[in-house]
Amino acid sequence: MATGHPPLELYDPGFHADHHAAYARMRKEHGPVIPVMLEPGVEGRLVVDYALITAWCRDERTFSRDARRWRDWREGRIPDDSSLLGMMGHRPNALFSDGEAHRRVRRAMVDSLSPFEPGRVGAEARSVAERLVDGFCARGEAELMEEFARPLPLLVMNGMFGMDHESGRRFFTALRDMWDGVDAERANAELERVLSAHIDRKRTHPGDDITSTLMRHRAGLSDEEVLQHLVLMVGAGHEPSAALLSNSVRVLLTDRALGDDLAGARTGIDEAIERVMWSAPPVTNYPVMYPVRDVEVPGGAVVPEGTPVLLGFAAANRLLAEEYADRLDDAPNRAHLAWGVGAHRCPAKDIATAIAVAGIEVLIRRLPGLRLGVAPDELSWRISPFAHALTRLPVAFTPQAPEEEGTPWTPSDSAQETSTPRRQSSEKPVQSSLSSFLVRLLRGR
Repeated sequence: MATGHPPLELYDPGFHADHHAAYARMRKEHGPVIPVMLEPGVEGRLVVDYALITAWCRDERTFSRDARRWRDWREGRIPDDSSLLGMMGHRPNALFSDGEAHRRVRRAMVDSLSPFEPGRVGAEARSVAERLVDGFCARGEAELMEEFARPLPLLVMNGMFGMDHESGRRFFTALRDMWDGVDAERANAELERVLSAHIDRKRTHPGDDITSTLMRHRAGLSDEEVLQHLVLMVGAGHEPSAALLSNSVRVLLTDRALGDDLAGARTGIDEAIERVMWSAPPVTNYPVMYPVRDVEVPGGAVVPEGTPVLLGFAAANRLLAEEYADRLDDAPNRAHLAWGVGAHRCPAKDIATAIAVAGIEVLIRRLPGLRLGVAPDELSWRISPFAHALTRLPVAFTPQAPEEEGTPWTPSDSAQETSTPRRQSSEKPVQSSLSSFLVRLLRGR
């Protein structure tokens, strides 16, 4: 293996400024598996080849998702305050399990999601999006990350999971910090405090929501398993959904060909999002696998047992898309890896897509002349080893009168729970409970 370039530092702002160029450079030198640094002093490998990711994800004998196999952690070289542990530390949920244990808890997840089919979620997302746009449409400008892309999935999923107003805001504020490795130990503790109180409320007042379904599922999940699956399901549903929405808006506003196709009805919004998934997926280098023995890589390199192997979906998608550009441009193609592959493929991909499609539909309809508020090269990126997402997305448009009174959403800085639990009736549909919650939120109550 060549050694001219040092490991790729996934926490380096320079890497995030042009991550695809870095992937291509490292692949040229190292082949399909490149050495990376996850944080200073913590090494891993990143798979950047489509075929190899697909093969390794399906090889459950050689690769495990159980983070307790992480050799550096096992042998005490990962400090307890590492920024990586919020995303890579073992949790008793489907993301970190294998075989029959994984199938048991995944079935509980799939069953709890089944009532929330994409059409239902999309209708709710459109309703929420309309009210969010009311909060800023008269100004002629907005910061879409904080005012739209983040609160939209938050509000939709609060209803799906039966969370109250303040708990949802505290959860998502902590979740964002955990994704970015900002005081990850504190952020993880906050997540677990919020969810533990939420589970206690649902034990007393169950409802027609995902949390209650998980708690009573025949798989018999413990309270800890329910809590950690809420971390997985709500976490995987919110931050990636917000990034998918903002990345899609950015591409639509900067890729003239795609924007023209959408404006001319040659491409639908759902098809445009699939094209964005090839070039700008929200999750770039996650989740993580661990070889149970030393694994030889094509070209002669070896990945030692217990090494974190990150799944480089963004790099693999981009490289394959460039190789087969003529075919991928001719028709919609959903063969990208953005939702994972194999037994751990995301079970909520249709829900996340429905939220993004609904959000973009509302933005296009309600905000004529929508355009970036800054030059494309002035946009800034979050510094996360696992994701490629914007910190801000300023836009401008022709001012419009709101359809209903609304005020901007802001994240919570609350350190303790202040909301009063409300009884959740199993007879109440998500539409009415979420609409009531949304009105209170938008009017500052």
